[in-house]
Amino acid sequence: MRFRPLRSHVLASWLATVAALAAAPAAALPQDPATTPPRIGVFFWHDSPNDEVTFAGVKQGLLAAKVPATFLVRQANSDPVVAAQQLKELQAASCNLVLAMGTRATQLAQQHLSGVPIVFAAVTNPVTANIVADWDNTLDADHQVALCGASNWIAPRSVLDVFQLAVPKLRKLGMLRSHDNGVVSAAELASMRAFLQQDGAPRITVHDVVVADAAGLPQAVEQLQELKVDAIWIPIDLTIYQNIEAIKGALETPHLPLLTTAATGVRNGALVGAAVDYHLHGRRAATLVQRVLKASAVPSGLKIDRMHSSLVVVNLKAAQASGIELPLSLLALADELIAPEAK
Repeated sequence: MRFRPLRSHVLASWLATVAALAAAPAAALPQDPATTPPRIGVFFWHDSPNDEVTFAGVKQGLLAAKVPATFLVRQANSDPVVAAQQLKELQAASCNLVLAMGTRATQLAQQHLSGVPIVFAAVTNPVTANIVADWDNTLDADHQVALCGASNWIAPRSVLDVFQLAVPKLRKLGMLRSHDNGVVSAAELASMRAFLQQDGAPRITVHDVVVADAAGLPQAVEQLQELKVDAIWIPIDLTIYQNIEAIKGALETPHLPLLTTAATGVRNGALVGAAVDYHLHGRRAATLVQRVLKASAVPSGLKIDRMHSSLVVVNLKAAQASGIELPLSLLALADELIAPEAK
């Protein structure tokens, strides 16, 4: 049999068809669900630097574990109506899980999500915040929603160890809290007071003042000064740690130390911080995300992950400006020293 050569126009048509098939996007071909990257919804209640650093740690943790993922990020900007709508969107997007960033974000996720595993992070005390019944529980306290998570809770004893190094004669500790962003600071306060009531605890009393917003800070600082507190505690409270300059401006004497448990607080001008390494915290949360993705649900018996240490950060610039001389024992313990600006 003899083969006839293809006519030129037939050959051109055939080559064009092959080229079109080669150029077709991969998305046009059927996808194997087993190889499709998991879809993770990420929900932020407000614009928190701590939550952002935690999320960065989660992403790096998943990247290091070679877990590909597509993130659907939503930010409610402290608006409950927007929050409800955004969580509805994540529910409809068929996410493999929703990562709730922070205490209020987790509470809202519990309220608005159904049938979607929830992994929380940057939650200080999930028990006090009524998110879970106890530290060993993977079901929430009220709604029986399957969830797990990582807590950035630091034991009150560890916090006081740092605070007492900074202020050796600490007897009265003042705390500033806010009404709208005070969920976490309320948990910190409750844990601290419970610890101070135990036998053998330091003889320290904590006096708190709650403000409606930043405009109330000068009067709140005045109240604490009238109580003759030895230091003021800047907790994990967005309204408080974002307005440290207003707090410092209301001080009658610059020598009153500002101590903090907020990582951003010490960088904003507080003297000493016993704070969370939020990036490490996020990487720890990433291991929980992996377990939930692998099981397609929250594994039973999964305990709440807790940090075991804190970062000790000392702001030498703030110390210099306020004329406070810090003990060498504190400086030797510090994980980070914020140096004064060179003149």
